[in-house]
Amino acid sequence: MRLAQKEIPDSYDLRVLSLGAGVQSSTVLFKMLENKIKMADVAIFADTGNEPKEVYDYLKYLINVTKDKLPIHIVSSGNIVDDALATKEKGTNKGFITMPIYAIDDFGKKSLGRRQCTNNYKIQPINKEVRKILNVKTLRGKNIEMIMGISTDEIQRARKPHTQWQINYYPLIEMDMSRHDCKHYVKETNVKQPPRSACIVCPYHSNDEWQHLKDNYPEEFKQAVEFDRAIRDVAKDKNIKNYLHSSFIPLDQVNFKKKLDIYQGSLFDDECQGMCGV
Repeated sequence: MRLAQKEIPDSYDLRVLSLGAGVQSSTVLFKMLENKIKMADVAIFADTGNEPKEVYDYLKYLINVTKDKLPIHIVSSGNIVDDALATKEKGTNKGFITMPIYAIDDFGKKSLGRRQCTNNYKIQPINKEVRKILNVKTLRGKNIEMIMGISTDEIQRARKPHTQWQINYYPLIEMDMSRHDCKHYVKETNVKQPPRSACIVCPYHSNDEWQHLKDNYPEEFKQAVEFDRAIRDVAKDKNIKNYLHSSFIPLDQVNFKKKLDIYQGSLFDDECQGMCGV
């Protein structure tokens, strides 16, 4: 399935796999290697500086698997955590919490912060790399196919791009594959099982994901706890308290086995647009 602001072109200036090193985008990559999906010209991994160790390890694995078959470019616009806690610098991400954190004021009014992280740390670095590859200052007039690992159970994340030059391609939807199908395919293909791809401190983690982090990656969970504390210290308005968890409780005090009042995944699906968590 391809979505665009204009008529789908017959040819492309560049075909890019948006690689998150998670289940779905890795499935797309493996199917490219098997010639079941047309091979991209390049895969681009946008590093937020806060990916789990298992994602970085899996990325190394993918680089080895695709050697001489598909170039994988790693790009970054900075460390999302360090930038959030840094001193403000005009014209940069420094000093701004770009992720959608949960906030509550002294009167009990709750709010969800604006999500800018996907654009700042995923979309823009990838677009910058595309311009660099094509050696152009603007992509106006170009036809760039962005291949994304969105599966049928997340079809609401498949959207038309905002720009005229971009054509979004969702091969897993075209092949009627769910996330479960992707996991089964990877298992049957006898390759290393990919991890869930998302920032360590992502506020859209489900309770199961937080528990997984706490049980299996205590150092990474500790980083998240420290960041959770820090975002309360750096709040502009001292009458507002910021949290990573939707319970508005410090992360190290949350009972992750308790059912959430809201489904965080629905928020993630609505906002991510195919660039995170795949």
